[in-house]
Amino acid sequence: PDIVLNKYKTAIFIDGEYWHGHNWEERKTKIKTNREFWIPKIERNIQRDKEVNRELKRLGYTVFRFWESEIKKNLETCLQKVILHIENHQ
Repeated sequence: PDIVLNKYKTAIFIDGEYWHGHNWEERKTKIKTNREFWIPKIERNIQRDKEVNRELKRLGYTVFRFWESEIKKNLETCLQKVILHIENHQ
């Protein structure tokens, strides 16, 4: 996680669109160079993200994942989601 709030059992990730496969089915067709490397690499990142989410949830954590562009465009909205969660779990 990029940020962990242990007191509230909350994990926050800020995922880059390219590395974590945002709109992957559409985006993967646009990869033109070194496809045999990048497609499996990014698909493994997507799978790992799911595995990490499952494990953190199993441990009792609430997981937030925000796309990098989401943070840049709507930081306040992203923060409010986390704040609301914390306020409801105090």
